[in-house]
Amino acid sequence: MTEIDKRFDYRTLDAETRKRRVQMGKKIKAVAIELNALLADGWEKKQALLHLEETMMWANAAIAREGKQS
Repeated sequence: MTEIDKRFDYRTLDAETRKRRVQMGKKIKAVAIELNALLADGWEKKQALLHLEETMMWANAAIAREGKQS
């Protein structure tokens, strides 16, 4: 698998890899809910949630790229 394949190919994930992505997503969502409740509305809160969303996307990519394909 080339670096281009690794970055851009679609992956149909196996059950264990999907399970890890769901678990990770639930944990990040819990942090988002807590930040939403703790922080005052404004630019900084929007940035915090945006970067948390970005963290989730990169974590999803990491799990997908190293996981087994079904």
